[in-house]
Formats: sequence, structure tokens, C-alpha cells
Amino acid sequence: MLEPLGPELWIADGGVVSFFGFDYPTRMVVVRLDDGGLWLWSPVEPTPGLEQQVRALGPVRHLVSPNKLHYLFLAAWRERFPEGRMWGTASTIAKCKTLAFSGTLDAKPPPEWAGQIDQFYFTNSPFLDELIFYHRASRTAIIADLSQPFSEAFLKDHWPWWFRPIARWSKMTQGWGYPPIDLRTSFRRRKTTRPKIRALIDEHPEIVVVAHGEVVREGGEAFLLRAFSWLC
Repeated sequence: MLEPLGPELWIADGGVVSFFGFDYPTRMVVVRLDDGGLWLWSPVEPTPGLEQQVRALGPVRHLVSPNKLHYLFLAAWRERFPEGRMWGTASTIAKCKTLAFSGTLDAKPPPEWAGQIDQFYFTNSPFLDELIFYHRASRTAIIADLSQPFSEAFLKDHWPWWFRPIARWSKMTQGWGYPPIDLRTSFRRRKTTRPKIRALIDEHPEIVVVAHGEVVREGGEAFLLRAFSWLC
């Protein structure tokens, strides 16, 4: 169910999904824009209760996919909110040919939320490009797969015993929040990435919401310095 996290920003945890045999938690973000419309990031599987809570906040105007892995429930939300416009990166749109996207996202926010939600576009990995968003009013960074701070409890309950030490060694854990090893090792032209991360950190985020892992509810700036220290 929806949890208020900051001014005009809510989160909702969804179910667990399997990706290459590993369980991942899911989480969505809802932002109410200045015009009263709602911006839904990486929507989780809709339930009647969640849908009712979202409707109570305002009209759904935007359904946003941050990368080509976060599209599973876009169509389900669009069915419930046909007035909502779907947005994704070029790679997402190329992958999801059956979905009717309204616009392509890159480093420049569209006019619909420019000045309210900033975008930082990372295209360094040939396997996955991703948009990190920053909601100014709540000072919240919103990250899909480029940071994964799993709790020890989740790893114990959902990941095989033999992989938990690897997750800890690779710092995909609460407090560090590194991305998976394959994503890190495939990152090219890292010098082009550092100014973007620096620009995000210079906004002094207090909160960091991730799709997979624990929400950072305070000290977001310090967390991001650790979570992206592998780029140095």
C-alpha cells in the first residue's frame, strides 16, 4: 500500500519477481506534480487496494519505465488509467513493441515534469541503459537497477546460501548498494559518468528510493557517495 515518504511523493512495495532464477523485490514511486497529475515510476503489479489509493491522490498522467527491465506492469496500469501516457528510454520502446509509448526519455526531462523531476541518463553499459530521477521537492533520488542495497533478511529468505557471500563481497547490501557485478564490469567510458553522479550528489538528496532493496530514508547524499564509489 502507499506510504508517504516526502512532499508529494509516495512509495508502494509490490511482490517478488524472479530474474534469472533470483528473487527481487519490487517497488514503485508516485509523485504528484504541480498540475495535480500523478507520475508513476516503475509501477508494481496493481491490486484493488493500491489502485484505490492512487485514484484518491489524483489523475494518473504519466507511467514511467526507467530502463528496459522495468515494464512488466505498464500495460496493466494503462488499462486502468487509459489517460496515462507511457514513457520509456529508446531501448525500452524498442523492446516493448506492443506497448503504445507516448514519448522517449533521455537526459532532458520533458516539459510535463521539467523543473520538478530531474533526469540523469546512463548509457555506459551495452546491456542496460538507465535513467536515475531526482524529485526536487522531496530531495529524493529514484534508482532502478544501478543501486541494489539488499537487506540481510531478504538475502536469507530469498537467495540461495551459496550466493549470499557473493552478494556481500560485491557490496549489493544495505549500506553499500552496489549494482550487480555484470552491470559494473560492463560499464564503459566511466569518466563520462562521474560528472552525472557528481551533479546528482550536488543536489544534496536526503532520500534514496530503489526498486530492489532498502529505502534510504536519511543521509542520501552520503549513501550515494558509497553506492557509486565503484566508478572512481
